Amino acid sequence: MIPILLRGLLPRVLLVALLCVAFFFLEPGFHTHEGGASEEFHLDLGYMGLAATLANLAGLSMLVLLGGFVSNDRRQGYYRLYFSHPTRPVAFYGVRWALGLLLAMAAAAVFLVLGQVVAWGRFEGGWSGLYLALLAAIAYGGMIAFLSVALARGDTWVALVLFLFNIFWLQATSLGLQPLPPLLNDLVSILLPPRLALSDVYDGLLRGEIVWGASAFAAGYGVFWLLMAGLLLRLRDWP
Repeated sequence: MIPILLRGLLPRVLLVALLCVAFFFLEPGFHTHEGGASEEFHLDLGYMGLAATLANLAGLSMLVLLGGFVSNDRRQGYYRLYFSHPTRPVAFYGVRWALGLLLAMAAAAVFLVLGQVVAWGRFEGGWSGLYLALLAAIAYGGMIAFLSVALARGDTWVALVLFLFNIFWLQATSLGLQPLPPLLNDLVSILLPPRLALSDVYDGLLRGEIVWGASAFAAGYGVFWLLMAGLLLRLRDWP
């Protein structure tokens, strides 16, 4: 089944490859690197600073690879076709989700190594950045899984809007702005993907440590929505 799923994902994998190229040109560290640069440079624009880009790349890759992976099957009639045989929807889509996660992490790893080799002529490190990428992939992967099960169409666009809005929300909260009343601000921050937690993990990686509380919150966000998607798959019966 894995080879069949991989063939079906090939167009999306090509989109992820294009996404990697775009991130390469957007990553300032790949275009301002100098040998013998200061430690501050390596933290902000060197290989350690790549962790933030890896996280964004992995999160967006999950949206590209898994957008509509349940809702499209329902709308196009494949859902009944797949499960006319004794196959559990949760197991089938769970495998597809796990495959998307592996591909997203593979893209982040290739970007980390190949990007440095192309830009700097050598690989300098930064494997710890894949830890942040994994947390982002789980968080956004859980979100897109739930949206794809809950919505009949448009889950990819909703997820993309949430991804972009989250960047604005993070900037607003970091500046101390509160666009909504305090209770609603807290509620929105909880429901949105955990960029603040991911930012705390990133800061910890720059210091050479793992912030376990923020890590657990980021991973727990994705796992929660993934479990909600699985529960909804078990409870609903679609044509």
